[in-house]
Amino acid sequence: MRKILVTLLIVIVTMSILWIVAGRQVSEFADRFQSTGARPLPIHSISYEGSGDGGTLVVDGARFDLAPLKPHVGSTPQNELALASGGKVFAFGPFRPSDTLASDVPPEDSASLTPSDGFLPWPNFGFRTNHLPLWQRHRYWQLVYKKHDGARLRMIWRFQNYFDSHEEITNYEAAGLIRVEISGASR
Repeated sequence: MRKILVTLLIVIVTMSILWIVAGRQVSEFADRFQSTGARPLPIHSISYEGSGDGGTLVVDGARFDLAPLKPHVGSTPQNELALASGGKVFAFGPFRPSDTLASDVPPEDSASLTPSDGFLPWPNFGFRTNHLPLWQRHRYWQLVYKKHDGARLRMIWRFQNYFDSHEEITNYEAAGLIRVEISGASR
């Protein structure tokens, strides 16, 4: 019985140290399989701020940095706002007359932005005055844009959010754009 208790204590201490040291990596791995998702929010407009590679995508007023993947954003020969990644091009739609780098979502297309939180938080014992751990969890934003012709764009951003023991979010730290998938595109 004593041997079992000692072994159990060693396992618990080892797992605790692993969680403190590598909790973020374990959480990233677990998030591939499970996250707490919210209802998709419909998108009405998309605009771009930048010089072509990287920059910021503005989705209904919410700003998303395109780093570190830095897909190219520009225009198509048909005067449409477009994003290019991995040799494929996705056209959002025609430019708005008043703004050269903005497009409204055409009524025949569907576009949504979905927030979700990582399933497993991890502790961060940074410099806190009350010496209690500040918990962190990943927040994901997924943009899905489906054209009437079958073309599809999926983009995912990851952020780290910090929250206290009452689940009050105190700060966001951007990790940036982690995935761009274009299917059924023109190229």
